[in-house]
Amino acid sequence: MKSKINVPTISVNEAVDRVTRFRDQLAKQVPENNIPRAIFIPISDLLAIINSYDIFRADGTTLNELQGVRAYFAVKESDMDLPDDVTAVIVPVDKEGKDVIYKSKGVGMGDDDDDTEIYDFTQPCPDKCDPTSPLFAP
Repeated sequence: MKSKINVPTISVNEAVDRVTRFRDQLAKQVPENNIPRAIFIPISDLLAIINSYDIFRADGTTLNELQGVRAYFAVKESDMDLPDDVTAVIVPVDKEGKDVIYKSKGVGMGDDDDDTEIYDFTQPCPDKCDPTSPLFAP
């Protein structure tokens, strides 16, 4: 049965072609061991971000202030010499398509690095991979 989710999908062959093309392009610039295959994003962490932006109305309905999240690829300084060190930092995206870097916008708020909405919970592949997937690509 086809899912009722109304987002575009692509075929397995197209997906394999795309990930292979990505790896082939990077192989010209980066050692094979450092080419990222994927990042794992725990759904519980995504849901926690989404749920923190829920607004509960007096009529009992819920409105969410987000359009989605954005993943920025990143490498930690301590991981510079490790293979497969690419992760991502996640930021909420508001209804206007802007990154929500600081949730609090009051006086004296939002200028401290500890008060950000930038999340670091992704895990690199192959540590969190499915090597049997056709997308793992040799």
